[in-house]
Amino acid sequence: MVLKWLGIMMNVFSNKIKYIGFDMDGTLYDEFDFIVQPYTEISNLFFLNDKVYEYMIFRWLEKGSSYNKIFDEVYSLYPLTNTTKEEFIKQALNIFREYKPTLSLSTRVIEILKYFKQYYTIFLVTDGNSKLQERKFKALNLEKFFKKSNVIFTGCYSSEYHKPNVKATELLNINPEETIFYGDRQIDKKFALDSGMQFKKVYNMIEVK
Repeated sequence: MVLKWLGIMMNVFSNKIKYIGFDMDGTLYDEFDFIVQPYTEISNLFFLNDKVYEYMIFRWLEKGSSYNKIFDEVYSLYPLTNTTKEEFIKQALNIFREYKPTLSLSTRVIEILKYFKQYYTIFLVTDGNSKLQERKFKALNLEKFFKKSNVIFTGCYSSEYHKPNVKATELLNINPEETIFYGDRQIDKKFALDSGMQFKKVYNMIEVK
């Protein structure tokens, strides 16, 4: 059953592969499940207007999680009389970054991680606000699968771990030539290839082209 769920992902494997790495958001779970939570709180707190929430969701779906001007756009379209744009953006970002989400892995992803953990050394490298990423990590109960020493929260998109000659492989003590990395974005692909790893593009651990 597990191998059936893995499907074509297993086709790239050989006896040479010993390490399997993962991004977190969008890779191990549907990031939409997270984004609706802080966006709901922000829209309810400041606007009490479903149109604002719908706009934020639409822009997130259109632009992706790396888009950082959404709150600027929201204020421009729905200005507040008692709060400046700068103050709104500051408060909205604070709500977003400090949010304590309720999240869960799908049964399929749980079984895939169980399988990989049994036969390979698995690790996780995720970018974004470190404290928020740690809260997501705990909410998803990923501590069951990943050793603390095999998890890296890079802190931001410009982290050294996403540059050529990355150091993540040294910190994780892995051989990139024996490694496959799963991610959902171009930046994940760049990280993997710059590190000398193979890369597979997935969303919620479903392979995509």
